[in-house]
Amino acid sequence: MFIACFFLKMSDSSLRFASAWYCPFAQRLWIALLEKGIPFKYEEIDPYNKTEEFLKLNPRGLVPVLIHDDKIICESAVCVEYIDEAWPQKPKIMMEQPYDKAQVRIWGDYATSKIIPLFYSILRSDPENLGETQKSFVENIGSFVKAMSPTGNFFMGDSFSFVDMMLIPWMQRLPVLKHIKSFEIPSDIDWYPRFQKWLTACLNRESVKPTLAGVEKLIPVFEKFIKKH
Repeated sequence: MFIACFFLKMSDSSLRFASAWYCPFAQRLWIALLEKGIPFKYEEIDPYNKTEEFLKLNPRGLVPVLIHDDKIICESAVCVEYIDEAWPQKPKIMMEQPYDKAQVRIWGDYATSKIIPLFYSILRSDPENLGETQKSFVENIGSFVKAMSPTGNFFMGDSFSFVDMMLIPWMQRLPVLKHIKSFEIPSDIDWYPRFQKWLTACLNRESVKPTLAGVEKLIPVFEKFIKKH
């Protein structure tokens, strides 16, 4: 079922999406494309065995890469903003009002700079530093949750937006941290119910569900990542 969704989205579209099925950064863009209902061609890339053809698209060798009418766009957050502007029909991923646009950018950047790096730090941490890293991770997620709208399911309330897409791929992977590092977000923290409400709503979003890989498939990917880093 997970692999089949690639083929369901294949079309004669001028939009190509180069990705690796397990990459959470690429998942951001994948969710956005499905949310907007934009036809695209999916191209699977193995980041550990990059072809010359792919390196011509992105010399850094990173996914995702978006190719639109022979124009190349890289970096997941930039790609998401690009498709929202290039296909301006609703739903508006970046929101409509200036203040709301600012909020999703601010907190999307917060997720990218303050939460996601700590996810990888936990995976790589030795026992001496693991506790402090986990503490910072929980605190930063807490700051993100406390900034959410008090009403509605998503960060911006009833609107599923850019900011949700920026973080949900890693929160989907929290069971990987539990398996590898025995880490879980404590359920007795005051903001946990709001976090769980957000997480459940995001994971059940129609644009998110086709992008989800099972934990049993992701664990070997992250074990390989740890060995290489």
